[in-house]
Amino acid sequence: MSCCEKKGCLILSKCKCDYTPIEENIWKLCNKISASLEELNCCSVVFISNKNRMVPLWKQRAAAVGRDHVIWDYHVIMLYSKWGSVLIYDFDTTLTFPCDAEIYWIETFRPELNLDANYRRCFRVISSSDYLQHFSSDRSHMLETDGNYKAPLPSWPAIHDPDIGNNLDSFISMDSDLLKDISKVYDENSFSKHINELSRRFKLITLLLLKLNSEMAISFCYLFLVGRFEFRRAFTTSLPAKNIKQFCIDLAKRNLISSSHPSDLSSDDFKAVSTLPSVVYAGFDPTADSLHIGHLLVLTNLFRAILHGCHAIALIGGATAHVGDPSGHITDRVIVPDHEIDQNVKKISLQLMNLFNNFTEDNVQLNKHFSIMSSIQFLEVCRDFRLGDMLRLRMVKSRMRDGSGLSCTEFLYQIFQSYDWYRLSHDYNCYFQIGGNDQLGHFDAGYDYIKKKTGKLSASICLPLLTDAQGKKLSKTSKEGSNIWLDERKTSPFTFYQYFRQKPDSAIVPLLRYFSLRTIEEIEEIEREHQANLGKWVAQEKLAEELTKSVYGSNGLEMAKKCSELLFRGSLSELRKMPVSFIEEQFGSASVQQLFRSSFSTMGELAERVHDGEGCSINKMKAGALKLNGIRYMDPDEVVDFDKICLDGKNITLVCWGKRKYHLIRWID
Repeated sequence: MSCCEKKGCLILSKCKCDYTPIEENIWKLCNKISASLEELNCCSVVFISNKNRMVPLWKQRAAAVGRDHVIWDYHVIMLYSKWGSVLIYDFDTTLTFPCDAEIYWIETFRPELNLDANYRRCFRVISSSDYLQHFSSDRSHMLETDGNYKAPLPSWPAIHDPDIGNNLDSFISMDSDLLKDISKVYDENSFSKHINELSRRFKLITLLLLKLNSEMAISFCYLFLVGRFEFRRAFTTSLPAKNIKQFCIDLAKRNLISSSHPSDLSSDDFKAVSTLPSVVYAGFDPTADSLHIGHLLVLTNLFRAILHGCHAIALIGGATAHVGDPSGHITDRVIVPDHEIDQNVKKISLQLMNLFNNFTEDNVQLNKHFSIMSSIQFLEVCRDFRLGDMLRLRMVKSRMRDGSGLSCTEFLYQIFQSYDWYRLSHDYNCYFQIGGNDQLGHFDAGYDYIKKKTGKLSASICLPLLTDAQGKKLSKTSKEGSNIWLDERKTSPFTFYQYFRQKPDSAIVPLLRYFSLRTIEEIEEIEREHQANLGKWVAQEKLAEELTKSVYGSNGLEMAKKCSELLFRGSLSELRKMPVSFIEEQFGSASVQQLFRSSFSTMGELAERVHDGEGCSINKMKAGALKLNGIRYMDPDEVVDFDKICLDGKNITLVCWGKRKYHLIRWID
């Protein structure tokens, strides 16, 4: 059996498993695992269907281009649970293989959607050992009426026991009276609770051990248990280590070094880093449910490090999300509740896995780290930090001078981040970090702490901060409409693509160097072509295509280009001929705004609601900036005529602000 055991959990490689687009692939997977009875007992098989045999699943490879879901008659997956790790093995998913069960639940079943009762999923769960013993199929369900098979048969013989007969329908059926001795049927709510219960067991054991060890530590340690030290994920690529020096030289050529520690890092052609291990790290605090374009700049340069032969680590932290980074804020950050941080970690984990998988075909390792720290242990860590040094940090002085002061928790943020870097140096031999230019103070503190603890030198590079039109840093708290997220539910592939496609010539050249993974020589060639063809958007199109594919995959890029073609190179008459479902699919859910007809009586009210940019919507409307279905509306007092503003009787309206900023309205009666 080809597998990898990490922290006592079985991880099977997809390429080493037998695959066929029927339920037998899960049977074969269970059979492969049966070489270890201990591991087999950690596995369950899940049949997904309903009485109508119509179950919508998202993130499936079988989805048609332009669609984000598939409606199966039934689907079969394997559920693996051991020591708090709950994984889903689904051969047909576009998510990772295996995938964290809670992430799989959110992304595949979309629980936030209120599905019609005819499409609600049910789940039959059976132990893998019982499945191997009792399942029997003669493959008759694969026959067409003419006697031919619907799809090529697997290379192995049918899994059929004549004494049992063909019982596939009993497994697919969600009648709880069938197979009741060996299986259990769940509805969506109860199955979700089942997954959550499996995930909680290890946490409860850990908390119990804490209570036995030290009553004093419980209240203080709980912060760490639900934060970074309890649930920390490192995504690493398995590439051979090389000299990190070439990576730094490449960053310098791209004007990507805003500052560094040590400050003279670039002197003598980056000689200081030539002896460092080629491991590069960046951290991300899960204070929102998605990463954004500012994070993408950091991630792109992690990918760049991989191209130079380095190992890359992306760390998602929970404790620092509870504490709050004081950088760039004049008041304390808003506290994010524990359950939101947990959900954010899962969603960002999925984003990182997808981004890494879009970038490389190499295996991406997902590691969970559990580390419990008592209050006394934390104070021992604090002993290595001098108060004078901590007060000299620019962000601290700025908050003390210009803001509302600084809470003790935010003041300690630098200790948390420094300790993270120290642990990565200890566990992963990582002595090099990259991040935004507002992180220099934290990098300095980490450098000093690692040197004090290990006697070894480390280094860090700060990348430029991306800003909006007003020069403000693009962040999670940026005004709605000015930020670009890496989640298709918050920013559609079309909007993301157009963000780069519409950049002015003066801005696109530095962005091309920042974000593109092409070599400097290739970029310089694009720059020459761009300068020779100003107005033809050469560099914009190259970068928009590259990044959209990296974030949304090939399907997302195709959707973005189709939508752009319709709006900017086609005609409104072509759009009118298309069904509503197709139009909405091209825009993506994030670019479709749902509004109630009863909420509006004047065009001014509508303009205010559909405007998400800077400035006054009414003034822009009076200046002629608003068009609905290609018709300009300038009078805020005009009464809304839905027969007029709905696209050819369809229940949608095409909104355009200015020349190129489009989205859809779907009207609700």
